[in-house]
Amino acid sequence: MRAAETITRALGGRWSGRSGIACCPAHEDRSPSLSIANGHSGRLLLTCHAGCSFVHVLDALKGLGLVNGAQTASQASLEIVRKRQEDERRHCQRRAQIARSVWRQARPIHGTPGETYLRHRGITCPLPDSLRYQAACWHPMAKRIPALVGYVGGSETFAVHRTYLRMDGTGKTDLSPGKAMLGATRGGAVQLSDAPGRLVVTEGIETGLSLLSGLLAGPATVWAALSASGMKSLCLPERPGDLVIAPDGDVVGREAAQVLAHRAYALGWRVSLLPAPDGFDWNDVLTGKAKAQ
Repeated sequence: MRAAETITRALGGRWSGRSGIACCPAHEDRSPSLSIANGHSGRLLLTCHAGCSFVHVLDALKGLGLVNGAQTASQASLEIVRKRQEDERRHCQRRAQIARSVWRQARPIHGTPGETYLRHRGITCPLPDSLRYQAACWHPMAKRIPALVGYVGGSETFAVHRTYLRMDGTGKTDLSPGKAMLGATRGGAVQLSDAPGRLVVTEGIETGLSLLSGLLAGPATVWAALSASGMKSLCLPERPGDLVIAPDGDVVGREAAQVLAHRAYALGWRVSLLPAPDGFDWNDVLTGKAKAQ
């Protein structure tokens, strides 16, 4: 890890490619305004977009013990990065343990308010084992309420997705957030069906199940990537085949579909797009709120 990346991470910033961005230590910075990169001969390139001079930024980094006189990362900055990485590792392990506990405490979805919720959404297909129901699932508002729990496969650690419900399952809870992930879900998806032929990727669990409820012709393996960002970062199977990407009918979803499509095509997949109508998703189509185009 070179000096610029080490310092970026020590400041709690974000490193991408050849440069990083972090909060500037030379002023009271609440939104990252300091760009950091490696220059020639190991020198640092420091640009504060709020107007702090190079000298002031460098002095501030020295004052924090992150840079030595040669403008290279100090031992202190390396120790900070190591501590951050260790803290992040422990945090991820803890969240994975909690996610596993949530999954173990949940029960099969059949005959529960979790199934009621999906049937009220017009979903008629068989429900997969990757979905369970928990009657008293912890909510960020410090309450325990019913939840539809989805197992996220293919992610870095054990992870689940929770959709919080009304007590009788006739809809989502009025509390915010209505949905939440637990564990490192990046790259993963909830598998909703397993069949020969094409792989179909949707954003949400409900939209994927909607496609399986009569909107798809023929068998398909359907994955729910859980969000537009999840669609962008989805880890595809190693062996390429036919891929259908079915985003929601909005700009964010369609942009995510394009990102996945370009990556999949480069990996040898045969890709087609199946976007929902503008302003709707595939559950809206299933329930008659929108007409498929």
